[in-house]
Amino acid sequence: MDKTKRTEIIEMTSDNKADYECKDYPFTVIGRLIPKLENQKWSYQEELFEESYESTYPEHEDLDDYINSDDCVAFLYYFEGTCLGHIRLSLVYEYNFASIDRLIVFEPSRGKGIGTALLNKAKEWALIKEMKGFTLETQDVNLLACRFYLKNGFEIGAVDTMLYSNSSYKDENAVFFYSKF
Repeated sequence: MDKTKRTEIIEMTSDNKADYECKDYPFTVIGRLIPKLENQKWSYQEELFEESYESTYPEHEDLDDYINSDDCVAFLYYFEGTCLGHIRLSLVYEYNFASIDRLIVFEPSRGKGIGTALLNKAKEWALIKEMKGFTLETQDVNLLACRFYLKNGFEIGAVDTMLYSNSSYKDENAVFFYSKF
């Protein structure tokens, strides 16, 4: 069967918004990314934990902001009519970046190229909007996500050790990634 007929990535609308499954998605924490800045260049090491654990981050966006907007969009990835993941983007005009606000691939479908396909669709949209790249923030303990972004050509641009200091995630650091087109 032709794969292109079984898969599609489409923009979220009021009609398919329920497929977004707005909930807190767990991810497996296997370690931590340890970025280091020397001579204005970022490098990193990985610290692997002896035991992995599950974590979640709350979903708190109003999805209606991503429907019929010139500045925001969400794309849903479908395989044979079932939504397997999604990506949300918003424009940061002052810096000419499209911000990846959330990228989720549902657990059983991870590692199958869906995240990369969503990134490619997002890049098409960002280029139409005349953006020069992507920006996003993730947590240093979301090592699998950090690896994914690095594998897809993103670079570390900054680390914030205080962002989560007043939250239940106080032992985590925010890592900001960038990808220039």
